[in-house]
Amino acid sequence: MHTPKLLLTAILTTQLMACSSGSPPRHDMALTQASIRSAVAAGAADHATKPLRSAQHRVDIAQQLIDREKYDEAKRQLHLALADAELAEAMAEAKNSEIANGELLESIDLMKEEIARVQEQ
Repeated sequence: MHTPKLLLTAILTTQLMACSSGSPPRHDMALTQASIRSAVAAGAADHATKPLRSAQHRVDIAQQLIDREKYDEAKRQLHLALADAELAEAMAEAKNSEIANGELLESIDLMKEEIARVQEQ
C-alpha cells in the first residue's frame, strides 16, 4: 500500500522540480541592474523615461518571479529589461549628442559673428 503513495510523491516532486527549473538568474539580474544604472548615468531619466521605466518595471516583475521560483520566466523578463535599459541608454546618449551638437553650432555662430565684427573695425 505504501508503494503507490511513494510513487505518487516521487512523480509530484519531479514535476515540481521541473517547474522551478534551474537556479535563480543572479548573473542576469546583476547585468540588467548595471545596465539600468548606466542608462541613468547617461541621462535616461531625463531623455528616455519610457524605456527606462519599462526596464525597471520588468526587473520588479522578474524579482517577483524569482521569489516564486519561476526562474525561466524571470530570465525572460530580465532579458527584455536589459534590452529596454540598453535602448534607454542609447536614446539618452543620442539626445546628449544632439544637445552638444547644438551647443557647438551655437559657438561656431558666435565665433563667426565675432570675426565679422572684428573685420568691420
